[in-house]
Amino acid sequence: MIRIEKLVKIFPGGARAVNGLDLQVHAGEILALLGPNGAGKSTTIRCLTTLCGFDEGKIHVAGKDVDTHPNEVRQAIGLVAQQTGVDFFLTGRENLRLFGQLYHLDKKTIETRIDELAKYFELSDALDRTVTTYSGGMRRKLDIATALIHRPRILLLDEPTLGLDIHARKNLWDYIRQLNKELKLTILLTTHYLEEADQLAHRVAIIANGTVRVVDTPEKLKQSIGGDAVCLTFPEVDVSTQTFAYNLKNLEGVQKALWDNNNLRVYLNNGANRIPELLQKAEAQGAKIDAVTLSRPSLDDVFIQYTGTSLNAPAEEGGGDEWWKQWAGKDGGKWAKKWQDQQQAEAQPKAADASQPKPEAPSEQQSWPQDWQNGENQQNWQKGGEQSWPKDSGWKEGQWDKQDWDKKK
Repeated sequence: MIRIEKLVKIFPGGARAVNGLDLQVHAGEILALLGPNGAGKSTTIRCLTTLCGFDEGKIHVAGKDVDTHPNEVRQAIGLVAQQTGVDFFLTGRENLRLFGQLYHLDKKTIETRIDELAKYFELSDALDRTVTTYSGGMRRKLDIATALIHRPRILLLDEPTLGLDIHARKNLWDYIRQLNKELKLTILLTTHYLEEADQLAHRVAIIANGTVRVVDTPEKLKQSIGGDAVCLTFPEVDVSTQTFAYNLKNLEGVQKALWDNNNLRVYLNNGANRIPELLQKAEAQGAKIDAVTLSRPSLDDVFIQYTGTSLNAPAEEGGGDEWWKQWAGKDGGKWAKKWQDQQQAEAQPKAADASQPKPEAPSEQQSWPQDWQNGENQQNWQKGGEQSWPKDSGWKEGQWDKQDWDKKK
């Protein structure tokens, strides 16, 4: 479904974001493009979706050349980029309708697809709410729904769970599996989460410095390491630890030893029984060891072997930035103060409500001043303007706001 040959993308200044990349994605599979930030994952996605040009190579998507048939390629794919593509000030329904119109679908088809996708992604109850009220996970599901409005054959997900908490991330994984299994979608996803690639992908391609280093199933990649992985952690890397690591190559059964900062990963058979021997050798060389762990080889071990660095850093959790930061930029731009003030204003009444009981509302038979009923003096009242209220109404200045009056009406 996707074939990339010798792809090269050079940015102004000479930086090669993609450097001779070869990759194939088969029909009906999930392929994960695994790599650190700056490896060339997103640039590759942009090239094959016609969002940017490239300097060398060929790209075919759904049998169409990206250079000569870009419109056919766009009809065959759905894209979910790192940054959300939905409009925060529209409702979920309005966003889906807008994307349907952009794909020139007729009105009846759009409304049918909106109902289908809202039900599929469990967004029906929130469909007529503005996106500003959505959680990070709900916005991501809406993102994917907009990418599927025109029934594409290929779905491209560029770090789809970035910034989501663990619960929302795993929930989204279930949807991605369902889309592949039930709708037979071919899915290419980029990620730097090892667990995500391991859990979702039929095959994993490891990319570094704009080049694919290896492609295979997660299990075969891990099996290729061989043996057990013994990780020795040193307080520092000095002459003694380097000497110890160098001499390990002469130790029987040791297949390889790879450095990752101050961690030395030793791959050998029957690792549990060999740990005492490793500790004795380290002590003899004067190399102090802080910690020892034993495990089966993981995708992180594979990544270290092919790139020389580890991806197994702590993941950034939480719900991500506030919606207005995502909309206006990381610092919120000129909107930052406005939305911060609004958040504080929304929080203050809640605190006051919790500490002070609200007075009872006037009875239905209460007689209200005509100008208040007409709405002409609501603003004055909220500012503390003097009004003539019935003495027995129970109303006191500042205790009731426009929302209360709207409920009363």
